[in-house]
Amino acid sequence: MEAEEKLLKNWTNGSANYSSIIQEELSGPEASAWHDLISENIPDRKPLKVLDVGTGPGFFAIILTQAGHEVTAIDCTQAMLAEAKKNAAGRNLEINFQEADSHDLPFETGSFDLAISRNVAWTLIDAQKAYGEWHRVLNDNGRTLIFDANWNHHLFNEDYRMAHERDLAEFRQLYPYKEPHPMTTEMIDYRKSMPQCARVRPAWDIGALIKAGFDTVYVDTNVGPRVYDQATLLIYRTYPMFMLVAAKRPN
Repeated sequence: MEAEEKLLKNWTNGSANYSSIIQEELSGPEASAWHDLISENIPDRKPLKVLDVGTGPGFFAIILTQAGHEVTAIDCTQAMLAEAKKNAAGRNLEINFQEADSHDLPFETGSFDLAISRNVAWTLIDAQKAYGEWHRVLNDNGRTLIFDANWNHHLFNEDYRMAHERDLAEFRQLYPYKEPHPMTTEMIDYRKSMPQCARVRPAWDIGALIKAGFDTVYVDTNVGPRVYDQATLLIYRTYPMFMLVAAKRPN
């Protein structure tokens, strides 16, 4: 099975479970925390024309629409889009959801003020190409926000593997009533097929974004405490979430 087939199968099969997680976030303090973090790093005007890349069940699309922006949200799987549409409809929000490939966007050059993603960049099969497309569809002075982590790097790096195992052991000791979501052999195989998981990030991304044409690139490697509770911070301690902010150079 090719990497793209594995990707589509993984996120199609996981759409309902992921949607339940997103529904909890939308109903909890996470939504407000994410809204504040994003608002601090985007132009202070409304409405922005926003492209939510890899929207999944629609978390960013929903909170940004609620904040008054015009959002177009894409995903490569129909199952995720169905969950996103359901979550948006439950909040009486009108969002332009489209099935599209993050590497080959069906939008005209300069269509958006902001391209944003969360936990998407690690799934990109050709991240350099995708970043070039995200740059293309932004207008002059447009910006991209990328939230991600070195997800699954323990499958490629022994030091990460040992640290991840220690995190899991401590998590189970402190939170015995919780259990990390188990990964099947098929899920692990999918993650091993993703090129981004083998790279050391965000260092790799910074170079790729500059090569794609972005001008100013800013990175914050400690945004997790802004949006995660203590249990989540622990289980993801080996993979702290980072934020990349990249501005498009005006012509």
